[in-house]
Amino acid sequence: MRGELPLECAHLARELAGLRATTGLSLAALAARTTASKSSWQRYLGGTQIPPPELVTELCALAGEPPARLLALRELAELSRRHPQPRPAPAEPSRESGPARAEDLPTAGTPDAGRPHAPPSAAPAPTPFFRRRKVALAGAGALATAAVVAGALLLGGAGEEPEDTGLWPGCVGERCRGKQAQSQGCGLKGSGMRTVAEREFGRQTVVELRYSPSCRASWVRVRFGATGDRIEITGPDEESQSAEVLDEFDAQNYLPTPMLAGGPEGMTACLVRAGSGERHCFGR
Repeated sequence: MRGELPLECAHLARELAGLRATTGLSLAALAARTTASKSSWQRYLGGTQIPPPELVTELCALAGEPPARLLALRELAELSRRHPQPRPAPAEPSRESGPARAEDLPTAGTPDAGRPHAPPSAAPAPTPFFRRRKVALAGAGALATAAVVAGALLLGGAGEEPEDTGLWPGCVGERCRGKQAQSQGCGLKGSGMRTVAEREFGRQTVVELRYSPSCRASWVRVRFGATGDRIEITGPDEESQSAEVLDEFDAQNYLPTPMLAGGPEGMTACLVRAGSGERHCFGR
């Protein structure tokens, strides 16, 4: 479909937005501390453009994250943008199950008369261009997978094996404290992540308490908050993490808090309204 954002570009944009949330910087402040303008950052975080690798490295440095995994995701996004996969052509109706047609049978007196009709020849092999693209994608995908696995080995911690969900997260348990769920693979599809409690405030603001069993960590996120709103997650020991809706970009997208170690039991999610300071809190 024309104008459809490639999945790789959308994934990169989500990861970049998660890192930006980790820094706690508004778009204007982010532009002041990097080599890209505010309008450029809006395009990068929205997925309409792919940032140069130097800028990805700058954002990772501000967020305190190793750049290898994000650079690998950027390469995948670049490949998908340059060489979009063609949609498969509709399959032709099979002739095997239908009756033979006169034009399909050999004419009497020809060399093929009386012989079983040969099956149609196989479709030609794909062009070298697609083979090269498959190799390139496989290499970039291997690099991304290696980075995630390396992160799990370095950050997972002894004696804290993640649950077998098919994905290796970037952190487990105490190692997740203060980190973003998206950048660590805790909020990805297939990680077992789930929303354990949800509340709606006003017409559209929704606050969710989320938990990832593979990472053994919890966090809160808000949808359609107002500029100046703050969300918090507080654990049973009163430790807390928070995030503030800094600008229109935050208000129009999901904004998560950093994670706390542990399951959702005893966790409290709060929305603190801008201006009035009203607190709306709930648990599981």
